[in-house]
Formats: sequence, structure tokens, C-alpha cells
Amino acid sequence: MIIADFTIPELNYFRENCNFVGLEIRVFELRSQGISLEEIAEILNMSVDGVKKISRKVNRKIIKVL
Repeated sequence: MIIADFTIPELNYFRENCNFVGLEIRVFELRSQGISLEEIAEILNMSVDGVKKISRKVNRKIIKVL
């Protein structure tokens, strides 16, 4: 799922309804700007695998509200 492909109203809907917590919020916001998982890992000083795990949680929450 490419979060950056969603429209601004859709992104706002996800922000309001997905109950993102902690790093999920940061990952969601960075992904909505089209930043790659590798770049997010560098920004957050995390491993790529850790960011992928959080990204999967974000994607699952988005799918639940669609």
C-alpha cells in the first residue's frame, strides 16, 4: 500500500479514525510524504526491519477502516 497515493481528505480520515500510537504516527506521516522505509529508518534511528513492522501495523489499521 502506498500511503502517499491517498488524497488529503483520505489521509485526514485515517489520522482521525485509525488510532495510531507512538511511532505509528511518525511512520504514517513520513510515508504520507512519500519517504521510503529506508529513509524513515534513518530519520527515526531504527532498523529497517523495525520500521517495516510498524508500517505493517499502520497498513492493517488503515485496512480496518476502509
